[in-house]
Amino acid sequence: MTILEIERHPVRDHLTGIGRRVSGSFKVTRTGATKLIERAPATVRATRAGAHATTSALQTLPDATLRSLAASSVGLGAGLYLAGKRRLVIVAGVAPALIMGAAIALRPAKPIAPTEAKS
Repeated sequence: MTILEIERHPVRDHLTGIGRRVSGSFKVTRTGATKLIERAPATVRATRAGAHATTSALQTLPDATLRSLAASSVGLGAGLYLAGKRRLVIVAGVAPALIMGAAIALRPAKPIAPTEAKS
């Protein structure tokens, strides 16, 4: 084999193509990560505001309603588990119960009205 034949070897050409694709993948990944980092603060603020609004809305419901909805969510998750569904689907079924539990736990305490002293 001559030097020219070695340079045009199919394996070498294949490896060169792989190197170019990997390099291109890194550039795309770097660009995507940069955009994600730029948008992260706004996303966190929007998520926090949405969670606060949801919690406030749930806190207006009576405890009995919240408990019933949470129990239904846990039941849904248990049914999905018994049906052999994927973990992510099960978590999606149980997640509302966690949110409702947090709404109950974080509900502001009602002030205790002072009782009138008997004379």
